[in-house]
Formats: sequence, structure tokens, C-alpha cells
Amino acid sequence: MKLPSLRLVRRFKCFPLFGLLLFATAFSEVRLPKIFSSNMVLQQEKPIIIWGWDAPGTVVTVTLGSKSAQATANPKGEWKATLPAMKVDGKAYTLTVKGTTTILLGNLLIGEVWLCSGQSNMEMGIKACLNADAEIAAANYAKIRLFLIPKKFLRSPTNDVPATWVECSSSNIVQGGWGGFSAAAYYFGRTIHTNLKIPVGLIESAWGGTRIEPWTPPEGFAMVPALQSQLTQAMGMDPTSPLRKAMLADYLKKTDEWIASAR
Repeated sequence: MKLPSLRLVRRFKCFPLFGLLLFATAFSEVRLPKIFSSNMVLQQEKPIIIWGWDAPGTVVTVTLGSKSAQATANPKGEWKATLPAMKVDGKAYTLTVKGTTTILLGNLLIGEVWLCSGQSNMEMGIKACLNADAEIAAANYAKIRLFLIPKKFLRSPTNDVPATWVECSSSNIVQGGWGGFSAAAYYFGRTIHTNLKIPVGLIESAWGGTRIEPWTPPEGFAMVPALQSQLTQAMGMDPTSPLRKAMLADYLKKTDEWIASAR
């Protein structure tokens, strides 16, 4: 929602009330990050943590099968509920999240969930592999679920991603990415699924050629004394940091001196 300009807002004599109404409107429904969607797999034998947003003070009830938990949205509209751990049972579940509004997510499974991250070896899709046509034609596993995170550079962590869970099928496995979903991740997940006979959820978050440093926020380097050089490097690449601005000012000064000398 686009907020009114400051000039327009000042025309309202009831500005404080107007601001409160805008804030309430922003949280007029219960919301979940997209990592929670229909067709997802929930990790077995671990507490199931569900989180999202709603109007501050709203009591949110989360229900999965016979399990239920409640949470209250904090002043920022954030809430988190924890359901007890569950074992693999082969059933398909519906997750109900009820707050200001109600969300229903269907076809959920309990199983193994793996984050598949790395460089080009992990990113390379199924289309680029040996016997690709045959592998794609055979990639129909209703109890393997795929979640492909698109590549996007951000200077700070985000609380959501533009992706959704899908069943592994010949049509879904070739969508997006570098030639479709990660082949390494798919072969790994298929081996677990066929050997252990359990549902598998695969999250691909890979970017060819990247170093580990860009995946770590500066706060992470700051916590480890031995990584201060990495912290300096990371801050030196951030155009909003004082260090980067000082480096650029020094560079421009030396460039001007060089130009003057050259003339």
C-alpha cells in the first residue's frame, strides 16, 4: 500500500488517528512467509515452528491435525507458534492459521527437509545433466517437494522470498533456475525418498561462483575476532557504510592528484 505524502497527511487535523488507521490497515489479515505454503514438507521429530504477521495483540491459533498452539502478535505485528514434534505417518495434513483472518494450507507432509546450497555444482539444473530427457520424464514423485529460491542480492536479511512449494513432477522440475531445479539436490532427495520411503522436502538456495562471505551478514563477522578482516572487507563493499565512503573519498583525492600530476 502506498502511503500518502507528508504534505497530504499534514492537511488532516486528525493526523495521529489517521496514522493509527494506516498502521491497523497494514495488518488487517493474518499473513505467513511464503516458505509456508500448500505442498510443503515439515521436518519430522522436531518442534514445528510457524511464524507470521497480524495486527498487534491478535491471538493467532495454529492447528495441524490434532495438534494446536497459540501465539499473540507483538507490537510489530510479529508472532510465532510452536507445535509439538511429529513422526512420519504418510498422511497429508491441512495447516489452519486463524487470526484476524484464516489461512488454510493443504497437502502437507511430515518427512525430511534439506537446504541445498552452494555454487554452480549445486545450482546446475536437471536439464543440463546426462540423459536429461529420460531423467525429467521419470521425475514424478508426489512425496518429494521442491522449493526454489530465486537469486536476489540484498544488503540485509529479508523475512520472505518470492517462491512456493510444488510437488516434484516432470513439468515442475524444469521450471526456473539454471535449467530447472538443482540436479544434485534432486538426485540426493530421490535417493533418500526411495531408500527410506519417507517424504522429502528440498529447498534450493544456490548461486554459482559466489564466495561464502556474501552469504554472511556483517554482524556475523563482527562476533568473531578472527574474522575482523572479513568484516572490514564486507563494510568496504557496502556503499552506505562510513568506511566505504571514506575509501571512495580517498580514492577520488588520489585520482585528482594523479590527474593534476599527469597534466
